Amino acid sequence: MPKKKAKQIDRSALIEILKLVVDGIAGTFGQRCEVILHDLRDVRHSIVKIANGHITGRKEGGSFTDFGLKLLKPEIKDNLFLNYATTTTSGRRLKSSTIMFRDATGRPIATICINLDLTDIIHFNSIIQEFFQVLEQPQNGEKIENFENDISQALNEMVQLVLRKINKPAANMNRDEKLSIVEELEAQGFFLIRGSVKHLAEKLKVSKFSIYSYMEKARTKRGGLRS
Repeated sequence: MPKKKAKQIDRSALIEILKLVVDGIAGTFGQRCEVILHDLRDVRHSIVKIANGHITGRKEGGSFTDFGLKLLKPEIKDNLFLNYATTTTSGRRLKSSTIMFRDATGRPIATICINLDLTDIIHFNSIIQEFFQVLEQPQNGEKIENFENDISQALNEMVQLVLRKINKPAANMNRDEKLSIVEELEAQGFFLIRGSVKHLAEKLKVSKFSIYSYMEKARTKRGGLRS
């Protein structure tokens, strides 16, 4: 049987349909989305429809791009070229996609190019990241700040963090270990809180007098280091 001749698409009708698609895409994504229709019968003046041309500064009657010309090579068979990065002559950063339309023989006849301007979004994102930037958590896993409901909970949390470093019951701690606990809590401002001495004395199973003695030694030692 003889081969059926491939039915040729009406190029002019297709171009008119695709002009409507251009308006639809641009209307959906707004002023930051440039949409261009190229009629490939004349690559020197291929732009037959453009929406939001302010993004790249092009107009109807303009030419196909150098990248677009590469897509017309016979070995290129793909029709979708999506989400590649481009930059305008003014330095604006775009996310671009090209959709290729072919006739029944596979010959390219038109493209729709979409250029989404990300410049302001990228800038805004960097501002947001800077605004919400926080210090990294300490490598030892300790919290930088604890948000407790009352001061006694805060005191207890501070003490527990220091006690975990010693990692033994208070009854088994020697004098130097207890002194080191007081020194660390003193450096953290623990003893600026009313009731802190009593709280720590109960945790370390010592008298308040012992805590005051450790505090004095800690402050003397710290003062000596400063001089």
